[in-house]
Amino acid sequence: MRDPPDVRRALLDYKAALENAAQAQESMASRLALLADELEQQGQPKLADSLQRTCHQHRAASIKNRALAASLMVLD
Repeated sequence: MRDPPDVRRALLDYKAALENAAQAQESMASRLALLADELEQQGQPKLADSLQRTCHQHRAASIKNRALAASLMVLD
């Protein structure tokens, strides 16, 4: 069965929003990882560890958003 046009558009918009959020989360995770590495080199291991945990949380959220976006079915 075919999705009505307004439902199809909403699904496509939601899928795009999830993909954009995943991309932003990956970007933030990369920046946090670089900062954590620099803090580790400067002798701040506790702060570096905290940033690494936050980095992993952003990456996990990115993976979840990409998986959810991939699971959305839009019927033509």
